[in-house]
Amino acid sequence: MIFGKTYARRIHTISFVNAARGLGWAFRSQPNFRVHSVIFLLVLLAAGYFKVRPEELLAIILVSALVFTAELFNTSLEALSDEVARSQTRELIRVCKDVAAGAVAVSSLAAVTVGLIIFIPYL
Repeated sequence: MIFGKTYARRIHTISFVNAARGLGWAFRSQPNFRVHSVIFLLVLLAAGYFKVRPEELLAIILVSALVFTAELFNTSLEALSDEVARSQTRELIRVCKDVAAGAVAVSSLAAVTVGLIIFIPYL
């Protein structure tokens, strides 16, 4: 049976392997992804130190996931754009890359804002 339980398990396993490979590649090759990862760990340590409320921790995790997601989409778009452009300057590809970078900036600003709202009362 082509869509049996074994086939479905194999497909899901492959999907997780591909996702892990993509995350690993982003971490190894993208300095900003590493910076976001370090900041996330420091914020989690600060949250533990200050004993933030569960709903505050949830907000931190959600905005951090937003930043990581934006960074991953930006990275994938840049890789695809570089492959398509093949070192040629193409205006619309530059626009796509700039807009994706803008999305990362917006999500990062949102995360900083949430972080300030949460941590300033503890300081």
